[in-house]
Amino acid sequence: MRRLISRRTLLCGAAAVAAAAAGAHTMAVGKPDSGLKFAVYGDCRDGHEVHRKLVAAMLAQKPTLILQTGDLVHRGNDDAAWKTYDDITGDMRKKVLLYPSRGNHDFGGTGYAERFTAPFTSGNKDYYSFTKGNCHFIAVDVDEHAEFGPETEQYKWLIKDLEAAKKSSAHTFVYFHLAPYSIGSHGMNPEVQKTLCPVFAKYGVRIVFTGHDHNYYHTTRDGVPYIVTGGGGAPLYDTHPDKGAIDGDKYEKVNHYLVVDVKGKDVHVQAIRIDGTVIEKFTVSAK
Repeated sequence: MRRLISRRTLLCGAAAVAAAAAGAHTMAVGKPDSGLKFAVYGDCRDGHEVHRKLVAAMLAQKPTLILQTGDLVHRGNDDAAWKTYDDITGDMRKKVLLYPSRGNHDFGGTGYAERFTAPFTSGNKDYYSFTKGNCHFIAVDVDEHAEFGPETEQYKWLIKDLEAAKKSSAHTFVYFHLAPYSIGSHGMNPEVQKTLCPVFAKYGVRIVFTGHDHNYYHTTRDGVPYIVTGGGGAPLYDTHPDKGAIDGDKYEKVNHYLVVDVKGKDVHVQAIRIDGTVIEKFTVSAK
């Protein structure tokens, strides 16, 4: 016997499908109350045992994704180095989306491009962006090799992407390799400060993550927090506060990683040493 379906039932079903579709779209552009946990680390290079321990520690945090601030290996044209990187990160990359930014040591050969397989929505494997929940992520190509001035395609793309993110996401995070503000061996980078930092301040970037100097450094400039997280395994660098540290900065020569827990308008950050102890905790909130 054929079952009769009323017009009202059909309409209700259609409304439910439409509501579900609307909800999916809302999540895509970022629900204000959605949560997200992600980890950040960089400069693992050839510190393989440290790298293994940090990978295990980050996986234990159960992040949705992991960002890398560059220098995944010591030499980008060394196939053996990439095989070791695969051995250390292979299981992690099966469980968690891994989004790297390229460091100066990653150049040479095709190793970096071949291992960048996580999906992104704009840009290319040199610079790109993607959105998760109410968070927008932008990887910029700042690594001693790429041009990023106002006349470049990368800079124009960055401005366009930030404009779009301002309308759709509660939080925008930017990450790349060369730190504009650092008190490690490499120190400050005036070119990045002059060219990119005013852009980050203008568009209200929530946090900028970088690497290159192998230590931990957290400072806030023009309302934007900058974090150097280069303690992933490469030889550690001393900190030199006389290179430009200001009151309130936090710094330490230590192997570490970051855990960022986004809850609505609040971004909770923990910097965690390799032994599991906490360097610092702080919260940044959307205005």
